Amino acid sequence: MAAERRANGWLLVEQIPAAVAHKVLLMPGLQGSDLVFARLMQAEALQQHGVHVVAGNPPGFKGLPVPPGFDYSVPAYAGLVEELAAAEGFALILGHSFAANVLIEVAARGRYRGKLVLVSPSLHRQAETKDLLMLDAMSRKPLLRGIVWWLTYRMMASVFKPYFDDPAALRAAVRDGRRIPRCVGRKILLGYFDHLDSHGDLAVRLLQTAIPVTYVRGTRDDIAFTAADRDTLARSPLIRVREVEGARHFAMIDKPDEVAALLLEALG
Repeated sequence: MAAERRANGWLLVEQIPAAVAHKVLLMPGLQGSDLVFARLMQAEALQQHGVHVVAGNPPGFKGLPVPPGFDYSVPAYAGLVEELAAAEGFALILGHSFAANVLIEVAARGRYRGKLVLVSPSLHRQAETKDLLMLDAMSRKPLLRGIVWWLTYRMMASVFKPYFDDPAALRAAVRDGRRIPRCVGRKILLGYFDHLDSHGDLAVRLLQTAIPVTYVRGTRDDIAFTAADRDTLARSPLIRVREVEGARHFAMIDKPDEVAALLLEALG
């Protein structure tokens, strides 16, 4: 049974096997929480190989407070990840979507020395969905952003529904997403797009990695990944690209066993 604890301002939900060989952190995307990893955490292969799995809700997520002066930028979240990893000793960190973009920054900074798995990050602004691009644009208009974010929270169930086949899981995802104050959700989103714009092409930034990185995407993912992106990542011997057949944007929900196998592959 999963247990909860708090550490460094995070809410951690962990599954601990009888004999621990590896300790791994899982991080959710925008408006997400630990629950998106529930199926992955139950994967039998992880238990068999002694993987201590920790699904982490960062500050600002699931209603958690943020440190004083926190600016909600991707580099600021990268710093939180590095601090937690140093305290907890994670051998590998897996990030989904927004969190995968945070891990690209972690890889480029070089302060974390473990391994990384990136599930469906956007490598540039054009890779994002039309809905999220529109939300970013509207969030920058002072007269519109309040009503737009109110509507976004009202419609969150319809936004998440294409990725959740289980109605109970969908309700839980919406519940946790709404625990993030609207103003916080907006600041995280704007920080995310500001980061995409500041680098232009995050595939090039990821080439700075000095640690092993696995880039994972579902074959039915709605985040764009081009031949040019693949060619850029292929320039580094430390970066591997893996596809999960039939998976959508939340590959760990659609195909938890396949993602668990990729996680174990990355652990080596």
